[in-house]
Amino acid sequence: MTYMKQSPELRVIQENMLTGSLAAFGFLGSDTRSLADILRDDDERVTSLALTHEAIAERLQFFYDKGQQSLGQTVATDHFDVVVEEHKGGIPCPFRDNFTAPKAVITVTERNSGQTMTWSALNIHMIRAHGFYEGVGAKFRVEPETVAELLWKENL
Repeated sequence: MTYMKQSPELRVIQENMLTGSLAAFGFLGSDTRSLADILRDDDERVTSLALTHEAIAERLQFFYDKGQQSLGQTVATDHFDVVVEEHKGGIPCPFRDNFTAPKAVITVTERNSGQTMTWSALNIHMIRAHGFYEGVGAKFRVEPETVAELLWKENL
């Protein structure tokens, strides 16, 4: 594994991502890599899947939009059950880009396998705008491979 140099700006952002700074659970989990390396490694994973950060964000947004049709209640699609739980307030993007996402948690369950995936509304923005999927072990870590394998079972 090669490591890339981390800029002072990314260093400050990484410090803000620690548990308790912006979010109770933090954005890095147990990941000990630099933010620069996390971003680079996930970018390589997405590229190897022949996907883009935008395509992954759009797919997550698709399910978020479906679930918002009936907040807190299950919404069924062809293959999935979708639940969106929203809470009061918002959560700012740790990349300091003046974006605040609603405090929303999206849970999608593939009915045949029972496999479940959970992410936050902020994940959608961080993936689209920054290519950031959170650190390994983070509560809302989005694995690009899981999105590709699980969530592409029906067309947009």
